[in-house]
Amino acid sequence: MLKKLSFLLAACLIVMTGCKDDELAPVIIFNELEVGAFPFLNELKTGEFDLADLAGSAYEMDVYFVDGQAGANIAQYNVYVTFEDNNPSNGDESSTAEALFRSYVPSDFETIGDKGNLGTNVVIPFLDAATAAGVDADNVLSGDRFQFRTEIVTTTGTTFNSVNSTPAVTNAFGGLWNFNVTATCPLADDVFVGSYNVSYGYIYDPFVIFGRTIQGWLPAPMDQNVTLELKAGSTTVRSFGTQYLVPSDLTSDITIDLTFSCDVVTAVSSDSGVRCSGAGWRPIQINTASFDLNDDSTFTIEFRDWGSDENNGGCGNIAAQEYSVVFVKQ
Repeated sequence: MLKKLSFLLAACLIVMTGCKDDELAPVIIFNELEVGAFPFLNELKTGEFDLADLAGSAYEMDVYFVDGQAGANIAQYNVYVTFEDNNPSNGDESSTAEALFRSYVPSDFETIGDKGNLGTNVVIPFLDAATAAGVDADNVLSGDRFQFRTEIVTTTGTTFNSVNSTPAVTNAFGGLWNFNVTATCPLADDVFVGSYNVSYGYIYDPFVIFGRTIQGWLPAPMDQNVTLELKAGSTTVRSFGTQYLVPSDLTSDITIDLTFSCDVVTAVSSDSGVRCSGAGWRPIQINTASFDLNDDSTFTIEFRDWGSDENNGGCGNIAAQEYSVVFVKQ
């Protein structure tokens, strides 16, 4: 990690202590030199809103809190929601601001998982999410997405979230700060899985940044196979791993989740860990990607590197670089 941060213009101090148990021992993981806290996903039970039964659909997960004291230092676990309208057929009802969905307090906590940490069962009914986000439930269509952001407030009044935590929280320790729930049509387990060849449909010219030459995931012509795998708790999400920023000394392993929603596929990448401050560099999907629910042989997704605060890594105004990735089943 430090190797990747050393070249950045505004490097920040990040320290992690060694520990025998990732879930119980104190870990310094935040910009402040104090013991932090984060939510750990213990089990995803239902990860989507079913378009065939929106009124009866609910997202559900169990999380527990990692704070060095088995969750005893947690005063609040706050869940916020925004709505992202990804289906243009009925206009754009995307949220202009996030809303508090619910605050979980110690009376909501119980022992979760085999580590003995305190946590909570999070249930988000579709109708409650739509009400909180200010969207008409009848206008939610395939591919539309609810985005949830969480934060922890400790008994000392300190707030921890994805902004002031390091990528190690999610990448190495399995923490879950933010997540998306998509309105979708359930998929069978035997489609959109297995080996896929990935190559560029189009790709930007090699781009020099901080003395490194970058071109997408790896230099063109990209020709590699990835394995799409099922993700627990969802019938529509497929995950795969790949390398990013190859072949520079910034090369990182990333995981990309693909959500197949009736006729639209959306991609969300994990953080690469390369950053000056805040969230790190990662590919972000652009435009709407369609697919055939009855044909899993091929699909294409367009991405951009850099171009906004959400993936510039706090490194200033880096120009967006766009490309497309073609998936072909093997």
